[in-house]
Amino acid sequence: MQADALLTQDELDFIQNMQHSPQFDVADATASLLLNSDSKLKNLLTRLIAHEQVTLQAQFENHQMSFPLQLVEDEFHATHLQVGAPSIYEDGPMVRPWRLTLDTPIALEDDMGLSTDLWVREMSFKGVLLEVRQPGEPPARFSLWFNPGNAEAPIALEGTLQRRAADGLAAYRLSQRHPAEIERLREYILQQHRRAHPEVHAA
Repeated sequence: MQADALLTQDELDFIQNMQHSPQFDVADATASLLLNSDSKLKNLLTRLIAHEQVTLQAQFENHQMSFPLQLVEDEFHATHLQVGAPSIYEDGPMVRPWRLTLDTPIALEDDMGLSTDLWVREMSFKGVLLEVRQPGEPPARFSLWFNPGNAEAPIALEGTLQRRAADGLAAYRLSQRHPAEIERLREYILQQHRRAHPEVHAA
């Protein structure tokens, strides 16, 4: 190597390894999405996504998925269209959020990571059905943590009592005040939907 080279051999080897890494394989068509459209339609779509809630809808048998779209700016100040985790619905007498029924109830945790008397039986991105293992009335509101064990970190949930059900169960509507936590909840529910309905997610 020449004495006045800009990069050392180690630096060149590192760059070449990065280029050949699977995560940098630009030939993988499933890793990117190209929007082919008239420039006027692209401008319209960009304006709508920047100022309104825009979603991409998909339907498979009796399931509907609504993917939120948003604009993100990368480190080079280029704007990209980003697709978020979907809200999953199921058809029936009425369309409702898909509910994940837990094989084993999971206790909600307090800020110290200690189990409470509220146990999750079912959940969707909009609400939870809790088993109340304490005497008396279920709380009107809660602000606790859902820790399924395989998530990177517990998910913060805030709920407001909607109705009491039989056998010590209570239905709560989840607050939408913390979009990042609701996004994490949608991602968790998507993972569970993938396990329950692999035919929907098969490549």
